[in-house]
Amino acid sequence: MKLIHKTPVFAAGVFLLSLLTMDSIYAQQNAEDYFHSGANSFINNDLPTAINEVNTGLSKYPNDPKLNALLEKLKEEQQKQQQQQNQQQDQQQQNQDQNQQQQDQNQQDQEQENEQQQEQNDQQNEDQQDPQDQQQQPVQPKEVSKEEAQKILQALAQKEKELLKEFKKQKPQGSATHDKDW
Repeated sequence: MKLIHKTPVFAAGVFLLSLLTMDSIYAQQNAEDYFHSGANSFINNDLPTAINEVNTGLSKYPNDPKLNALLEKLKEEQQKQQQQQNQQQDQQQQNQDQNQQQQDQNQQDQEQENEQQQEQNDQQNEDQQDPQDQQQQPVQPKEVSKEEAQKILQALAQKEKELLKEFKKQKPQGSATHDKDW
């Protein structure tokens, strides 16, 4: 009977030992598990976790072709995302620059408009000054070139001749002339 008691205890020990060994085998992940874990993380839009999972798998299985291929694809995707972010940032910067330029232009336009309004107000104030003040200001003669002066004089002489002709036409021709009565 002693043998019988020893055999079941031995069998139970072997069974427990095999369970522990199987647990440790199942507790270890193989390359396929890392591949699937990384792929699932990528599908769930968690690129950093996916890359981390694949790198962990490659540290244990550096020659696994699936893990290496997945890592390449993940890095390509990471570069694409980085480029998209850079493009978005560039676009945002361009938009900000354009907005700033527009604001600067609007401010310049507003300043010019204000200056023009101020000039108009100043001009109106000068126009509304007392007429006596305007009369007291001496009129400065305008400089005229010799040719212009001659043209003006000729035009005046011509005008005078025309006026004299008209005056003579208006004078009645058959009017009686009165002799002096004295």
